[in-house]
Amino acid sequence: MSDVLIRDIEEKDLPALKTLIVEAFGDGWNLRRFDQESDVFGALLDVYLSIFLNSSTFGRVAEREGKVVGAVLASAKGDAATFRLFQQDIAPNTLALLSASEAERTDIVTHLATSFQTIGQLLENRVEEYDGSLEFIAVSKESQGLGIGNALWKEASVYLESKKVKSLYLISDSACNIGFYEHNGFSRVASSEAVYDYTTGQKRFDIFVYEYRLREPS
Repeated sequence: MSDVLIRDIEEKDLPALKTLIVEAFGDGWNLRRFDQESDVFGALLDVYLSIFLNSSTFGRVAEREGKVVGAVLASAKGDAATFRLFQQDIAPNTLALLSASEAERTDIVTHLATSFQTIGQLLENRVEEYDGSLEFIAVSKESQGLGIGNALWKEASVYLESKKVKSLYLISDSACNIGFYEHNGFSRVASSEAVYDYTTGQKRFDIFVYEYRLREPS
């Protein structure tokens, strides 16, 4: 870990964050269905990254040998979501998505609608219990096993504690490394199977809600 620098996220890090999204969620989110050199793929990554940036109030990256190899984004209720400033102009992305084939557009809508519906049902009557969330955490495959994920989570937890967050939640699925959360003390509190009827075939994944308590309720 002596060769790893943990620092604030900067706008120049956005391409690296997109790469981490593909590595972490490429299979579960059907991203590998798209040509990774296409404008459609780039626009879709901008959409997903914007979802994380829109609500995050804290962000760090891990840099190793001059390359971003990990990142964490979190939010604390009541703190400013400053990363919205990094979001891309939506006009080019809108045009790119409109230029997608009918099958590609169908798969994009299917994935987003199914995911949001399932997550919404899981969080219904539950989200108000939490005053924080872990929006995103990922480490590149070549840098896993070096303790970088733990270091990023520690940075986030210190921040959340400083904001008096009592408990937080995160959303994950069965295509991700959920063992990391359980190893770090997160508890699974809800789950549901999501069925994605893509044009290329049906996929099924379990979507999970995990929680972490930084303070016991008073």
